[in-house]
Amino acid sequence: MAIIEVLAAWFALSLTGALAPGPLSAAVIQQASKRGRLHGILPMVGHAIVEIGIIAAIILSVNALTLTPFIVDVLMGFGGVIIILFGVLALRAYKHDDADSVNAMKQETSTKTALAATTQGALVSIFSPYFLLWWFGAGLSFISILLGDLQLTMGTVFLAGILIYFTHISTDLIFGAFLSVGATYGSEKAQIESKAGRLNLVNIGIGLFQVALGLSFILLALPGLLFGSS
Repeated sequence: MAIIEVLAAWFALSLTGALAPGPLSAAVIQQASKRGRLHGILPMVGHAIVEIGIIAAIILSVNALTLTPFIVDVLMGFGGVIIILFGVLALRAYKHDDADSVNAMKQETSTKTALAATTQGALVSIFSPYFLLWWFGAGLSFISILLGDLQLTMGTVFLAGILIYFTHISTDLIFGAFLSVGATYGSEKAQIESKAGRLNLVNIGIGLFQVALGLSFILLALPGLLFGSS
């Protein structure tokens, strides 16, 4: 199997993870609607940093580690709590500020706000059960196949790891850029007047989505945590 074909197959598989709706997509939309499209891509940067460790661990053969059903339930329950907390933060910003305040906030990007957005992306990735299960399932098995072909052709694990990493994160960054641009323009339209002021429908929708997603993770984890996994 040629290198291009192998990487094309890996790119296609990586899209299944990138396109799945979840807390990372919500973080991108939240940051973009709050501080602009360039800021919106930063959660994906945090996500990409986490994936350096994931891919390095697999390539260095730490893939011998396995996730027991109980560990999966713990990760799912704790991840659900983290996702709910981010949802609550989004819901707290339910009101749409006036145009001058919004423009000022989008221009007020600093090292602190950039770090916060990047950290949010890293945290929702680490504590997302779907993220971990995807890597221990589809990602792990496919990389094992890729390494064989790439090593035989290129003779170096390090170079194979670089190709695997950048091919994978390209799907995240492309989709993240699409979400970020869409959220930036959508947030300007998605608002309605109410007695409480102008409501930010983007933040409300993202907040409710994250709370519902977090609750679903917790409910899925509870039987195994309370009664043990069969």
